[in-house]
Amino acid sequence: MKGCLKLFLSVFLSWSCSTRAVPEPQYLPAVGLLDIVKDFQRLAREDAYRFPIPKDVTGINIMKATVVRLEDYEKKNPGQFSDIIHFSKATAYERLREYDQAIAYYRKVGESDGRLGAEAVKNIEVLESFQRILQKPLPVQDPMEYIKGMDEKVAAWNEIIRKYQGSPYEFLARVEEERIDRAKVAFVELNRYRMKDGNQLVILGYSQLVTKHRQSKNLYRYLLDFGDFYALLAKEYTMQNDPEGLSFDQQVFDQFAKSALRLYTEVAQVDGILEKIEAQGKIEGLRGLTEKMRRLNR
Repeated sequence: MKGCLKLFLSVFLSWSCSTRAVPEPQYLPAVGLLDIVKDFQRLAREDAYRFPIPKDVTGINIMKATVVRLEDYEKKNPGQFSDIIHFSKATAYERLREYDQAIAYYRKVGESDGRLGAEAVKNIEVLESFQRILQKPLPVQDPMEYIKGMDEKVAAWNEIIRKYQGSPYEFLARVEEERIDRAKVAFVELNRYRMKDGNQLVILGYSQLVTKHRQSKNLYRYLLDFGDFYALLAKEYTMQNDPEGLSFDQQVFDQFAKSALRLYTEVAQVDGILEKIEAQGKIEGLRGLTEKMRRLNR
């Protein structure tokens, strides 16, 4: 993948430089295509693990917008710059994690004699290794075997990350690894009553998730989810122990509530993130529940 952007632009500019020198109408479409792909090719190399997919000047997902604009360009200019259009579509689809469609477009480029063909073949090889991991079935009969299968997929993604370190494929592999890690926590949470010390396993899972993926763009979402689990434990405790009865222990409830508040507060103190308002609302809701429990327990 290294040098792909330079190769792409050199191919395009070699085809379009004459259009800028000679202002005949038949050369104008190439300028339009350059307008479509110039920012896209730069933004497509950004770290998909740490940062959300960039927006274009209109505020739309640049990958989705580029696919639509390229399709529109193809309809208006059939047969022009096919390799560049297909390569760009493939890049956009792989960043959207639509690997089947990305491979299909890379194959179209690889079948041609263009200068992007060799790069497309290399990219197909990488994406096919992605597909092998994604398509490997997980055992569903036993929860622990299911978790073991997920761990094996994480190990496979780690190999991809090491192999393509420093390239956009490293970032995509980290995204896929992260999705498995999150899915594993969700699975344990859904099956916690079937497991010994299920609640503690969920807490351990969330702790490992936010520690391992501290650099992820999804960190604040995970912190909120972790807080939600503590809030759930607090609410479950109030259902299992009448706050007006003798079995209710205010300290046990407060321990759950304070753990949730700590996580919500960590998110609420960060400016410029979408989760900030949500965290503030959760803090107010949990404070209201805590005050109610204290009054009922008096």
